[in-house]
Amino acid sequence: MKINHKMAMALVGLTAATTFNAQASYDDFGCGWQDDCPLNGVPWLNIDNDTRVNLIQLEGARKNLALPRLPVPPDFTRSRSYHFGFIGYNDLPHPTATPSTENTTPAPVAETSFSKMSQALGVDTSSWEHDQDAENRHISNNLQSVEQFFAALLDDPTIKPEDRHHLAVWRGNIFLNSYDKADSRLPVEAFDIEPGSRTAAFSDYLRGANVFYLGDFVEANSLFTALQKSSQPWVAETSSYMLMRVALNKSTVKATDEYGMFDATKIDTGAASEARDYANAYLATWPEGRYADSARGLLRRINWYLQDWQQLAPLYEKALAQAPDVDSLHKVISELDDKFQSRDSFGNYEPFISDAQAPMLTFTQTLRWLRNNQGQNKSYEVTRENLDSLKPIFASAELQPYWSFLENTWLYYHEGNYAAVIEATPSINLLASSDLLAFSQQVLHGDALAAQKQWPEALAHWKHLLGLTQSVEQQQYIQLNLAAVMVNNQQPEAIFAADSPVTNLRYRSLVLKTAAPKALLQQQATHGVNDEEKTIALHTLLMRDLMVGDYEGYDTDKSLRRHITKPVTLEAFNDVNLDIFNWNGERAEKGYFCASLDDTVKTLIARKTDAHALNCLGEFFRNTAAHIDTEAEGGGNDLLGDAIAKPALSNSPDRQAYYQQIINDPKAEPEDKTYALYRAVMCYSPSGYNDCGGEEVKPETRKHWFTVLKTKYKGNQWEKLLSYYW
Repeated sequence: MKINHKMAMALVGLTAATTFNAQASYDDFGCGWQDDCPLNGVPWLNIDNDTRVNLIQLEGARKNLALPRLPVPPDFTRSRSYHFGFIGYNDLPHPTATPSTENTTPAPVAETSFSKMSQALGVDTSSWEHDQDAENRHISNNLQSVEQFFAALLDDPTIKPEDRHHLAVWRGNIFLNSYDKADSRLPVEAFDIEPGSRTAAFSDYLRGANVFYLGDFVEANSLFTALQKSSQPWVAETSSYMLMRVALNKSTVKATDEYGMFDATKIDTGAASEARDYANAYLATWPEGRYADSARGLLRRINWYLQDWQQLAPLYEKALAQAPDVDSLHKVISELDDKFQSRDSFGNYEPFISDAQAPMLTFTQTLRWLRNNQGQNKSYEVTRENLDSLKPIFASAELQPYWSFLENTWLYYHEGNYAAVIEATPSINLLASSDLLAFSQQVLHGDALAAQKQWPEALAHWKHLLGLTQSVEQQQYIQLNLAAVMVNNQQPEAIFAADSPVTNLRYRSLVLKTAAPKALLQQQATHGVNDEEKTIALHTLLMRDLMVGDYEGYDTDKSLRRHITKPVTLEAFNDVNLDIFNWNGERAEKGYFCASLDDTVKTLIARKTDAHALNCLGEFFRNTAAHIDTEAEGGGNDLLGDAIAKPALSNSPDRQAYYQQIINDPKAEPEDKTYALYRAVMCYSPSGYNDCGGEEVKPETRKHWFTVLKTKYKGNQWEKLLSYYW
């Protein structure tokens, strides 16, 4: 028969995407785990970790995969950047990714296998680019599928060279969508095809692909069904795979509206069931076939369409086990959370509790339910009876330690039975680097000791565990817990002892800024391990001196700057820039003269209530925004964050207290009192909230200050500037 290029306008994609989009609960954390949205999590199986974090850590450890995390600094004693904790994605260092180089110029097309095949087929593909915006059934019409089609043509010795050329050009027109253009760039001359030949098989396949892309699923099904028994192996296998895709796309026709919005409740379940049958048939015939991975992924999609949760659990369990690398694992876990484990957080889907064929999903889901028990969402509670009902699942899978960990976690979080946790998790003397479960048991043990305020025992436990682990993440996490124990035991100075196991500057800095007494700050400003730590200690010391009114102490302590060999001027340490204390009085409010900070302090040493000096101290704080800033150490601090918060020291100066003192001082000069009244009212401008530190005063008090300034000091320059009170 004669055939023309216009008879075949599209070709099936050979690699279908295995993930699919819909709004997901993401464990109620509101983050899609995309390139710019890593998740937080500590390096053990903690119920407060997002379930995706627990899963990727668990499976990563079982497969000995390095996960993308924040970069490890070259020297922990000089950096505050490492913390818990982002578990990324592509915006974090990615151990499985190919390192980038400065030369990003792509290799010449002529050097690729695809270009070599194109040359052999007489087709110029050098300018071909994939349409990144292709969607739905068109998404797989890409260069990869073109390459596989070309390879199939070249692998078949029965196809004449000229027929290969015509079929390849035909495929090129499909890829370029030139059938939509009047001026086809790659015209194909009509050529003879012997009925029943392998050339005819390729031709009929193109016809089936064409009607598939045009949306004629009935005709596509008919053509691909006939080709299943083709003598051409590639055509037979690909047609069998295509039957699944045809039925799958047919099932979604009425589930997608004109704006591309998808509604799974409007799926054609008959067509979806047919797609599942085709997928299972393909996998039964070609379990290791060209499209086996795609078929398995689409089989999960089909069962999600059908809301067949019992089928999905073992499919996801198997997909997790088979994920070969971090990228694959990330994709499976994202899909799993979206479509299965967190399905109860959106829509009206029943929650997933457990499945006998999915112990890892059951394990991580039970951790999630234990977290929910702590809050308002109690859609499912892990009771003793419920916990015991899970035991056979782990016993039959020979995963008894996982159930034991769930029991200990339940005892800790649900029952608060810390003594039982301590007894059930004895200390160990060996720890494999990949044994995340054993490490997590030991963390529970340490947390239980801390919960019972057994500080010496907790300290000994964490030190012992620190000596066992080789993991950087685990070592830093243990340091974090050691610092928390020392602070809770009211021994912050132990963190800075010569033999202290806490060397991470992030933790040491946080303690210096929030929990260190004056003597410890003086000690570290003088004898800190490096200039970075000395700078942090001295900045905090001088700020505390000024904030508590220890002006003599400030005047003495500023001399400790001589112990800093090299000033720390890196942007990462802007929060402790010592140059702010060189303030010379400039940028004080126009019309109100202030001496330098040093001269102001000297005045306050002589007269602690000097109104003008107090106003100028306020100007120093207002102009420099000087305060003790813990943002550089903020986040990912777990128990240490709780420890330093009790009792909490103020990290911001209280300018309002200076103004109130001057307002109430009968000896204050009018020049200083009027400025204090003006500034006191301006503390609430323009939001109505206090930005000067200290407790907020009532509007009646602010009105009184305003009235006094407007009546008693009418005509004063500050009275003229003030038009409102807030």
